[in-house]
Amino acid sequence: MAQPSFHGQFIWQELLCNDTGPATAFYERILPWKAKPFSPGSPYLMFRSADGKPVAGAMRLSDDARAKGTPPHWRGYIGVGDVDSVAGQAVGLGARVQQPAQDVPGVGRVALLTDPEGAIFGLYAPVVDSGSAPASSGFAWAELAVRDREAALAFYQQLFGWQLRPPLDMGGGFFYQTFGLGAQDFGGAYTIPADRAMPPAWCPYASSGSADEIAHKILATGGKVAHGPVSVPGGGRIVQFFDAEGAFFAVHSMAAAAATDAGKTKPNGSSKPIPAVAKKSAIKAATKAAKKKTKKVKAKTKPKSKSKSQPKSTKKLATRRAARKTKKPARKRAVARARKAKRKPARAAKRKAARKK
Repeated sequence: MAQPSFHGQFIWQELLCNDTGPATAFYERILPWKAKPFSPGSPYLMFRSADGKPVAGAMRLSDDARAKGTPPHWRGYIGVGDVDSVAGQAVGLGARVQQPAQDVPGVGRVALLTDPEGAIFGLYAPVVDSGSAPASSGFAWAELAVRDREAALAFYQQLFGWQLRPPLDMGGGFFYQTFGLGAQDFGGAYTIPADRAMPPAWCPYASSGSADEIAHKILATGGKVAHGPVSVPGGGRIVQFFDAEGAFFAVHSMAAAAATDAGKTKPNGSSKPIPAVAKKSAIKAATKAAKKKTKKVKAKTKPKSKSKSQPKSTKKLATRRAARKTKKPARKRAVARARKAKRKPARAAKRKAARKK
């Protein structure tokens, strides 16, 4: 049986929070989204774009999850044709079931799992007639941070057939791995540095008009900027942040940086963002190279011999010394003449006295 066109791609993102009211209000203030109940009286809220299209969902964390200390977070659902079959394959590859497969009336069938590295992801078989899911265009990228990038991606490769692109060497021993299906890239992964205390997780990047404007709104609305806004390889700018409840999220903007990023592409030709960790490594490497270049330029332009011109202070000192040398003989002559003038009357008096005798 042929797989649907959305198989293996992220087709839905969902916010799990403590209180849907304040949590959705936060995103409404920073993004052009509006949250409304999925159906009259439903506790599940649906974020919709300005043109009314569904973008993402939001729901309250269960009491059980809250009791276990599960923090607010975003989770993504990957499209499949058969949730039960793929879930069984995932378990066989080392995944754990968080929520068994179940039907959601009018939506489709879903399941929630944890990959072998500990990152949570969902499976989603939507109720559609055309064979393609009503996937949201509100997201640009999905990013995986784990302790073992190679092992994690091997799991997803076997499960969804993801194709890995050549790793991007960001300098300092840091590599960023992008992936996709066919000609489309839709995600990346990196290994969490050993000295960084963060759990394995997926982070969605929402598409927006201006990462810089959003950064200001985040701070004004009670959120905390984790990194950015900053330009990224491939074009555009990103900002990563924690919302008012502490859920980690990111925004990618292309329009705001079109002028400055024109013509720039990543080595793999994708126009998708690269994470803050990778960006920092790239900046560090670029800065180091720039410093070396500057030193070489200085070495080439440095004069081989000292300039003949002298500072003003040196010139003044030389002039004073020359003046003293010129004045010194003149003073000696004046003193000699004075002494001679004093001795002349005395000698004349002596000669006169001698003549009288």
